Amino acid sequence: MNSLIEKPDYLKQLVIILIFCLLSVLLFSIVGAVVAKLFFDINISHQFSYHQLANDELNALKIIQLFSSMGLFIIPPLIYAKLVSETPFTELGIKVKTNFKSIVLTVLIMLVVMPFLSFTIDINSKLVLPEFMSAIEEWMKQSEEQAILLTTSFLKMDNFLNFFFIFFLVAILPAVGEELLFRGVLQKLFIKWTKKYHLGIWITAIIFSALHMQFYGFLPRLILGVMFGYLFFWSKSLWLPILAHLLNNGSVVIAAYINPNTINESEPFLSSENTLLSISLIIISFITTAFLLLTLKKTQKNTV
Repeated sequence: MNSLIEKPDYLKQLVIILIFCLLSVLLFSIVGAVVAKLFFDINISHQFSYHQLANDELNALKIIQLFSSMGLFIIPPLIYAKLVSETPFTELGIKVKTNFKSIVLTVLIMLVVMPFLSFTIDINSKLVLPEFMSAIEEWMKQSEEQAILLTTSFLKMDNFLNFFFIFFLVAILPAVGEELLFRGVLQKLFIKWTKKYHLGIWITAIIFSALHMQFYGFLPRLILGVMFGYLFFWSKSLWLPILAHLLNNGSVVIAAYINPNTINESEPFLSSENTLLSISLIIISFITTAFLLLTLKKTQKNTV
């Protein structure tokens, strides 16, 4: 019997998963860089300019992103689950089935929550730090700009094959991988550690949002992380948060493929021309989302 199962030491488990993540992402990033170098005529060692990425540089970054995502989000949770459980796929929530009603509710939740999420994006974008933190704020803005430039470059798809690859890279891989790590591993660990499921869900959501390193999207990503967390906790199935995550990321990729102009569109949700309508939509979105989440919770209780 594994000692981690007999005498669970949650701090030890957290350290182990962090070490796995660091070693795995380092190894896979190196492999990705080598593969990118083999296929594209680029100098991996030099700093890329996200403002002017050549096609080979962009394709190389996609390959590196593919490998590093697998190394960070896919491999460590699988190894960790094997160490702490005799049934690793059940431990991660992969083998736990869900019902059709819960799937439909999850889809509706992700559709209905959009106006409220847009509102949180508006709030987050207006973040201003105190004067003594101006250096940090400038660094945050530069990091955000680089992330936006890279994402915008990734989402420029000129054919269906490119769309399929980007959909896998930006939607499917993060949906599966990030949910494996954050909900399948870290959330369960923090809930057991704190013995309070609300606290465990929120801690995980904060880490989930912070590690994306896009500070002006922290609040909406935090809200999504909390939603994904409750979906997993109530259903015990990782497939519901994976579906929700996939719908969120996938809708962006599909919209960018259908209409490339949407990539750079960022109009504020609270319009000065229709403030009352905007506020009404935000309130309706929040209340309806909460109602659907509670309905899903009751559905899961009835199936237990």
